Amino acid sequence: MKRFAALLLVFSLVLTLGGVSVTVSASDEDWNAIVEAAKKEGVVVVYDTSSRMGEAAEGFTNKYSIEVQWTKMGDSEISDRVVREHEAKARGADVMVSESAAILLGQLLSQGYVINYVPSTHKDIVPVEYQNPLAYRFQPRIIGYNTEAYDEPPIKNLWELTTPKWRGKVALRDPQFTAMQLAWFAEIVEAADVMAAAYEKCFGEPIVLTTPNAGWEFIKRFANNKPVIFRSDGDVAEAVGARGQTDPPVGLYVLSKHREIPAKNLALDVCYGIEPCIGYLYPAYVAITMNAASPNAAKLFVSYLLDEGVNAWTKDLGNFSPNPGIPPHPDDPLGGIEEWAKVAMPLNAQTTVKYYAELFDFWMKHAK
Repeated sequence: MKRFAALLLVFSLVLTLGGVSVTVSASDEDWNAIVEAAKKEGVVVVYDTSSRMGEAAEGFTNKYSIEVQWTKMGDSEISDRVVREHEAKARGADVMVSESAAILLGQLLSQGYVINYVPSTHKDIVPVEYQNPLAYRFQPRIIGYNTEAYDEPPIKNLWELTTPKWRGKVALRDPQFTAMQLAWFAEIVEAADVMAAAYEKCFGEPIVLTTPNAGWEFIKRFANNKPVIFRSDGDVAEAVGARGQTDPPVGLYVLSKHREIPAKNLALDVCYGIEPCIGYLYPAYVAITMNAASPNAAKLFVSYLLDEGVNAWTKDLGNFSPNPGIPPHPDDPLGGIEEWAKVAMPLNAQTTVKYYAELFDFWMKHAK
């Protein structure tokens, strides 16, 4: 119940505040002074959603001799703790990471619990579209298929997922608990004209709407088509790629699960060529808490994540840095953020905030 109460609070804030955020970027920062002050602070506290943060923390400590106390937790728990610590004026996180734009923009930034800090070291390196809120890594969640059952991708158009052929045969994480799924739906609603064109190409006739536009119509029909819900990307990938299936589902999961193909003997590949997209590209955002006890160490840590710190993720397939100086993994099938953004919808934080609350209710209504 607490989790749902937190989500409802976020939804109301999203609607009333529109995702206003505070961004700090000082072009005249003295980084020698920041490093010296950070070392005097001696410790930085980090909340993150990924276990890979442990490796990044170790590298930071080795480089700067500053202790990193980090904790892995979900987006909602991070938000709850940051808010409680702020209001109690208690020592807590200096840096927090979130994959939920609705939580970050709708509550934490707009209510002044955290600051969107862009280090001067990277202000002219990270593309401006990734700076507000600041993203330090990206990964694609793609539609995959079983290569043992199909010689080529069985889906050519996103609208096929709404047809009787694929009823009960599309696997994905539950949008009710996966913020990025609803954020993708927001992009689909925003791209209504593109979705309408894709419908006509798929079925040979203009779409007849029962909802405000073709984006909403897709989500309604997709929800009505009984997709199969799983708890994790790993579960989705295994459901799709398990060998010995004669009629396997397709599924939406993070590309990084392809690293597990040899170990789990999966038959998986990406459904390349789907119109208008093969999935979506989503960010992990990083921010500094308003009452950070170690503000200089926090600044230094954010800068570190935008540089070699992100290698804890990008060293393996499926994660990308917004820093053009950090190349994609050599096994990446396309080659970095710019190429993936051509085939997978990039998630925009402002678009997420615009539709998130309404989409939550809409999905719950039609996915019954």
